[in-house]
Amino acid sequence: MDEIMQLESPVRADGNWWNDTSLKRVNAVVIIAGCTLAATTYRAHQQRLLDVLNRSFVANSHRIGKEFLPLTEVEAFFDSGEKENLASTHINKSSILFVAERSGGQPDRSGVPEAEAKLLRPKIVVSARVDIPPYTLYGKMYAELQQGLVHVIEGEEMFLPMTDVFISPPLPTGEWKFSFVAINKHQIVRVEDSLAAPKIPVPAVRKVRRRKPKVAASSPS
Repeated sequence: MDEIMQLESPVRADGNWWNDTSLKRVNAVVIIAGCTLAATTYRAHQQRLLDVLNRSFVANSHRIGKEFLPLTEVEAFFDSGEKENLASTHINKSSILFVAERSGGQPDRSGVPEAEAKLLRPKIVVSARVDIPPYTLYGKMYAELQQGLVHVIEGEEMFLPMTDVFISPPLPTGEWKFSFVAINKHQIVRVEDSLAAPKIPVPAVRKVRRRKPKVAASSPS
């Protein structure tokens, strides 16, 4: 029994990976088909939220988030109008439509050495409209010099950055404007250059119903 306890204890401790003090909390909204999740996710100190989505991060010496994005403190808004609170969940990255950052997703660049900062390549701004049903996103994307939108969407990364974003219709949380959104390009139906200013959406009043907890079926006596 002592041997079993010795083997189990590190597993239970490792389960609380989010307590790693080197991690930074990111307040974000994750949109998947049929559900919107307002939650906390995580990144390493010098990572961006975009880096985590396209790669992973390390917590307590374990690599996390390669294929599934971990979320804690979750409010799940379902298209049915129901709402559910979850302590944690993991979202398959390929199923994500886009992730809208509320706060905490960008590292503090003030601590970056000047020599490293100079290595950052200049980009040109491309105003774009992105259709990811049922949403349309308007904002700014970024291309290398002498390139354009076609080169941005044909890059190797799955998630593309977009800034100063307007979303129509508004999300179930009532939000429609974000400074930063990471878009899953595999979920894009159409993308185009667009200088047209989007119409400011009017958030709809949603009736929220608490989802009833699942009751485990009793075993036959």
